[in-house]
Amino acid sequence: MLAMAWLMAPSTQKKAAAAGMGEGQGAYAVGRLGVLGNCPVDNVVAAAFFWAPDHMRSMVEEGRSAFDPVEGAKVYAKICQEYGAEALADFEGNERLGELLQRVVQNAAPQGVPTFVGWRDQELPSDVGAARTFQLAQCMRELRFGRHAVAVQALGMGPLEAILSGPAGEWNAEFFGWPKPYPDVSALAANRDEIESLTDRLHGPDFECLTDDERAEVRDLSKAARSHATSRAEAANI
Repeated sequence: MLAMAWLMAPSTQKKAAAAGMGEGQGAYAVGRLGVLGNCPVDNVVAAAFFWAPDHMRSMVEEGRSAFDPVEGAKVYAKICQEYGAEALADFEGNERLGELLQRVVQNAAPQGVPTFVGWRDQELPSDVGAARTFQLAQCMRELRFGRHAVAVQALGMGPLEAILSGPAGEWNAEFFGWPKPYPDVSALAANRDEIESLTDRLHGPDFECLTDDERAEVRDLSKAARSHATSRAEAANI
């Protein structure tokens, strides 16, 4: 959750446009998902998972017509660092949180988490501090995202059903490009709870490289960092 807001922040969109990546969703497709490289378009569709396939294909085509995804990933990594440098400025736990997150990122199994692997392999800032910690938090977000996508599939629910049964429901489905009319998912509430539980179980082994005390540190520092970053972002309007 710490690294949730930056991808859709106005400052991110402005910086991507200034870099020549365009002003639409194509920049997202060759930015956040540019870490997948110049792979077949359907590989991006598969990795993005929750986006409607036809909508994501159009995003990738739009993005690639303006910018190479390998370079787009580098631009987005830089934007991520700059956002984090501002959002986590003066947060006292930066160095320790970054140290713990890096250990998890370096030890997490790569199966089923392609966007995590791509972000893991982006160059980190050399300086230990806010920018580095925030980029590692983005890696962690991609790691849980991948585990969540596997959980959805493992329990027999499709991406649209998972979205509709989630807290944002139809609003989220529309955002992710799914056309109406939407199916009735009112009977899937229990399945949704099971998906969240399975996601936690799949994600748990990623933290086995930490002691119990260190896992508690990650939890507490992440919560504190998110609160700090939210306040900073609102104050600085980034």
